Amino acid sequence: MAVEREEITFTSGADEVAAWLYGGAGDACVVMAHGFSLTRHDGLEPYARAIAAAGPQVLVFDHRYLGDSGGMPRQHFSKRAQLEDWRNAVAHARGLDGVDPGRIVLWGYSFAGGHVATLAAEDHRLGAAIMLCPFVNGLPRLRTSKPGEVAWLMPRALLNLAGTPVRIPVTGPPGTHAALTLPGEAEGFAQTVTADSPWRNEVAPGVFATVAFHRPLARAARVTCPVWVGAGDRDITVDFRSAEKFAARAPRGELHRYPYDHFEPFYGDAPGRISADQVEFLRRQGLASTT
Repeated sequence: MAVEREEITFTSGADEVAAWLYGGAGDACVVMAHGFSLTRHDGLEPYARAIAAAGPQVLVFDHRYLGDSGGMPRQHFSKRAQLEDWRNAVAHARGLDGVDPGRIVLWGYSFAGGHVATLAAEDHRLGAAIMLCPFVNGLPRLRTSKPGEVAWLMPRALLNLAGTPVRIPVTGPPGTHAALTLPGEAEGFAQTVTADSPWRNEVAPGVFATVAFHRPLARAARVTCPVWVGAGDRDITVDFRSAEKFAARAPRGELHRYPYDHFEPFYGDAPGRISADQVEFLRRQGLASTT
């Protein structure tokens, strides 16, 4: 089934958010965004097209300050602002022609998977939620960081929180100074980011001053909609056990395990395999066509 893609915008705060709307024939809408610093160009299209081909409309957006969306300063990263973007994206989706406001599905990867967890715990009108390699517990990530890395990063994060426009690299090889330097992370970003992507290897580090308190996992029991949780057996960027716990604690959660690391869902045959499982989940919830 051919799926048309339209360039649209919606407003969040004082800024315009760039989005793609993939046309589907059904009355459900999947709202989708990427993880830490990544953009809508970076591997989301195969998932959006597979889901839209099964019926739902799909709204894929860039968080403010990143990618094609507006907002200054550039490469700013704020959990609060991103959650506001998600709420505005959901409101926009609920107003789309042909969409049933009670048949909205949230789809988030990595850090955005944590946003999905937070929002699904507060919005009980959602039809379902999909969380791929979700970052739902910051403490295990902090424990894997070497003391020298923390000593370099934390002063910059605190300066940023205090209002200084600090920027650091998003990723780099082990032993370099960047936000994400575990083995395979730099290579994962390199393989995920597309040639036409506006992604930049720099980000504001303020969020890392509070990463130990990042606990969407604690909200799992309050998520009343069906939840699909996908986790990679070889994922060291986020904590597999926390994703497993989230699926177990959510009243209607289900865990899907894959032999992947954190970034492999975006290349090779993984997008086809995982998106097929997600479409099947949506069909079981009555949110996608069965043909």
